[in-house]
Amino acid sequence: MKPVRQKKYPHVTICVDRAQSYGGEILKGITKYVNVFGPWTLSIDPRFHGEYEAGWLKNWRGDGMIAYVEDPRLAKALKKACIPVVEVFGHRYDLELPQVCPHGLVSGQLAAQHLIDRKFTEFAFCGYRDQQWSEMRQEGFVAAVKKAGFSARTHLVPRQSKTLAQADSIQEQLNEWITRLPLPIGIMACSDRHAQRVLVACRLANISVPEEIAIIGSGNDEELCHLSHPALSSVIYDTERVGYQAAQLLDQIMAGKAKAAKLRTTFIPPLGIATRRSTEVMAIQDRLVANVVRFIREHACDGLSVDRILSEFDISRSTFYRHFENVMGRSPHEEILRMQLERTKNLLTHTSLAIERIAELSGFPNTEYLYVAFKREIGQTPRDYRQRNLKSAG
Repeated sequence: MKPVRQKKYPHVTICVDRAQSYGGEILKGITKYVNVFGPWTLSIDPRFHGEYEAGWLKNWRGDGMIAYVEDPRLAKALKKACIPVVEVFGHRYDLELPQVCPHGLVSGQLAAQHLIDRKFTEFAFCGYRDQQWSEMRQEGFVAAVKKAGFSARTHLVPRQSKTLAQADSIQEQLNEWITRLPLPIGIMACSDRHAQRVLVACRLANISVPEEIAIIGSGNDEELCHLSHPALSSVIYDTERVGYQAAQLLDQIMAGKAKAAKLRTTFIPPLGIATRRSTEVMAIQDRLVANVVRFIREHACDGLSVDRILSEFDISRSTFYRHFENVMGRSPHEEILRMQLERTKNLLTHTSLAIERIAELSGFPNTEYLYVAFKREIGQTPRDYRQRNLKSAG
C-alpha cells in the first residue's frame, strides 16, 4: 500500500512583537482567521522588532509572511524575491507592499473631537518629525480642530534617540514647550509612549493633568495607559481586525486571487476612545480651582479634609466654597468623595483585595462608610460592582 500523501498547507512566517499589546492583538486576529479558513503551518517570531539579520532572506522557505516592515531596503528585497507579504506596522506608506494598518487620520480626528467635547478651546499635537504615521495622526487632529473653529499648535521631535543624552535633550525641549502653552489646553500625542513624556513634562512644570492640560494618546496600550499617572486616555485601535484582515489578504495573494502590485493600503478605523483620568474633565479656566482639584486628586485617599485644603491654599471657607462650586458645579467635599469612589472602583475591578482593605486604601474611615457612600452614589454595593466589572485579580 502506498503511503497517503499529506495535504500541503500554506507555510506562513509571522514577525510581530508580541511583548507589545499591538503585536499580541495582531496575533489574535490572525488566529481567528486561520481557525476558520486554515489550517496554516506557522513560524512565529514573537519578539520581533523590525530588524532582520543579513542574508536571512536567501535561506527563507515559505509561502507567505505577515510582518513589521519599516526599512524601504527590506521592502525592496521582499518585492524582488516575489514573496507574498502583508505589512501590519503601518509606520510608513511608501513601501509598495500590501498593508493593513490602523487609520491614523481618523484616529487624529477622533482624539480632537474627544477634547472638543470637553470644552477646550486651545489644542496642541505632540509627535515625531518626518514620520508618516505620526504625520497622518497630526493631519487628522489639526483638520478636526480647524473644522470646529479653532487652531492647533504642534511640537515635533526626532523619533530615534540613540543615546541617553539625546533622549534627555528631547525631554528637555518638551518640558520647555509645555511651559509656554496657554492653559487650559487639550493635547494629543502621536502614541501612548510619547504621551507619557508629555505627562512627565507636566509634572516637572507643576501643571495639573487633566484640569490644566488634558492628554490623550494613541494605541491604547493597556499596561502603559494604566501605569501612567494619571491613567492615560487613548484612541483604541481595532488591532485584532488588522490581524484578521492581514491574514485574509495574504491568503488571497497566496492563492493567486489578488495581485500584490495592485493592492493599496487598507486602513482600519479605530473602535473609539478609552477615557481615563488624563482627559476625564471639563476644561478649568481658573488656575486656583485647577490646583485645588489636582491637590484633591493626589490626597483624597489620604483622609483629606476641607480644612486641610483651606490651610494649604490660605483661603476663607465661604469664599472657597462659593468659588469652587461656581467653577466645578459641586462642592469640595463632593469632589473628594468622587475621587475616593474612583479609587475604590479601580481597586475592585483590578485587584482581589478584601473590601476592608480597599476601604482603607481609598481613604474611608471604615467599611460601613464605604458601603453607604458607594451604594448611594453608584447604585450598587461594592461587592455587586466587583462581580459585574471584574477584569483581573491581582
